[in-house]
Amino acid sequence: MLLRSVLLLMLLAIPLSGASAERRVALVVGNAGYQNITPLANAQNDATLIAETLRGVGFTLVGGGAQVNLDKPAFDKAVQSFGNQLIGADVALFYYAGHGVQIRGSNYLVPVSANPVREADVDFQMVDVALILRQMEGSGTKLNLVILDACRNNPFGGRGLRSAESGLAQIRAPEGTLLSYATQPGNVALDGTGNHSPYSQALSETIRKPGLDVFQTFNQVGLLVKRATGGAQQPWVSSSPIDGSFYFASPREEPKETSKEAGKEARRDEPGIAERQPSPPPPPQASAPRVTANPPTLQQRALAFVTNDMIRSEGSAAEYLDYARQSIDDQVDYYGKLTSRAEVLKDKERYVARWPVRSYRLRTESIRTSCDESKATCRIDGLLDFDLSNPADGRKSSGASSFEFGIRFGADGGRIFFESGKIVAAQKKK
Repeated sequence: MLLRSVLLLMLLAIPLSGASAERRVALVVGNAGYQNITPLANAQNDATLIAETLRGVGFTLVGGGAQVNLDKPAFDKAVQSFGNQLIGADVALFYYAGHGVQIRGSNYLVPVSANPVREADVDFQMVDVALILRQMEGSGTKLNLVILDACRNNPFGGRGLRSAESGLAQIRAPEGTLLSYATQPGNVALDGTGNHSPYSQALSETIRKPGLDVFQTFNQVGLLVKRATGGAQQPWVSSSPIDGSFYFASPREEPKETSKEAGKEARRDEPGIAERQPSPPPPPQASAPRVTANPPTLQQRALAFVTNDMIRSEGSAAEYLDYARQSIDDQVDYYGKLTSRAEVLKDKERYVARWPVRSYRLRTESIRTSCDESKATCRIDGLLDFDLSNPADGRKSSGASSFEFGIRFGADGGRIFFESGKIVAAQKKK
């Protein structure tokens, strides 16, 4: 069994080739004062906190700060302005705190004016997350980040939205995009009992730490939220392959203070606000954190290889098997037996035929990777949760499995020379 797309976020350890984050643009939205449903205690506070945090690490904010309590026309206008400002930018970031709903597998963000009484109202009263993704895709940015602290209970449960499901659905990330959810797809996040949600508090604290790349940042956020909620909430990340690594805060220095108490003079020197208040250019050591351009390590190459493998494995049987022919070594230690590539492919063909629909969720904290530089090989192992189904006969299977892969690198790229794993828990349904 191949490790699937949840490990995509690991690819973010690969440096961006020759790029620098000269322009970072963020749209931060916080909707709390809902007019027709239960207001939220912390969404506006969360957006303000994240906006100030992003300003401190070099982002230019659409509208000059957090955009709060937006109705549908204002939300649409903010998204359109975001798309316009992304032209020529290197990094795009969208953050949303507020109510969000999942309907028929699509995620919608809820303006404060929304009042749907039937499912057909959703397209006209809410904002589809796909709209934000399209603005990013067409901008030419090198890295796109979408952060959704919107996985709260469905506020329209009694409104006849029969297709609405708990939490948000997992989105297939477009090229060069990372999506972070406050909790796992389909689960519900906490609004928090203090001034901020557990997720936004952890995100703000972690973004400010210097020297963390994107993967390290969101991994630490996940651990902080998990501890803060006693394991009740576990953030989730999904990503497409990204040719690079990005640092929110420079590895060389702490980000500048952004609190109100810092005073107007300190704010004039913050990166990312020259459009609002001109100031002399900062010295080199105080410039906005930049994307690095270092050659990838062997470990990073291995993670990139596995990431690509996962993307291909979720395609059709024909597409995946065609890719597998090129990615499997001539001889493979396959579940304890030395096996030819042809025999491995036959086994995989049987597997995808039995389970045409496959979904996997990596237990991120279980991942272990080790590499032997002298042999140009790497091993990756850990645990994952799986959901399998066959629409033709109605069979379903779900549970957890261990996995282990060995990858050898050479002139032909990377090839799998070792594969193993076992089911640790399973439930089958007819």
